[in-house]
Amino acid sequence: MKKLSVLSGAALVALIMTGCAGVATNNGGVAPVAMGANFYSDVKANAMIQPVAGNYTIVKRDVTATACFTSYFTAVTIGDVSYATLKAAALKQAPGANELVDVKMDYAMKNICGVNKVVVTLTATAVKK
Repeated sequence: MKKLSVLSGAALVALIMTGCAGVATNNGGVAPVAMGANFYSDVKANAMIQPVAGNYTIVKRDVTATACFTSYFTAVTIGDVSYATLKAAALKQAPGANELVDVKMDYAMKNICGVNKVVVTLTATAVKK
């Protein structure tokens, strides 16, 4: 019984030390990926989205929206940080606007022992196309 406990403990430590529970950004999107031991991290990143082509009228500058998700050891992830969700929230701040231009997405990720929280903040100019 003692050997089983030691083996179970060793397997748990090996799983935790693999760093497989981190969250990073990948090509402007959030992806559950990390390398090496990942007991604590505090990471920030950003992405820019190309502007909409054609004619449009600026309705409001610097509209923002924030969303987050939490991941527990990459086994369970709860939250919605999709572009569609952030875009809808940002457009609510500019009645009459139907599109966003000059979009900037900022990511902040904090990981403590495999419990990850990712906060995504969208900043853009709301326009009517």
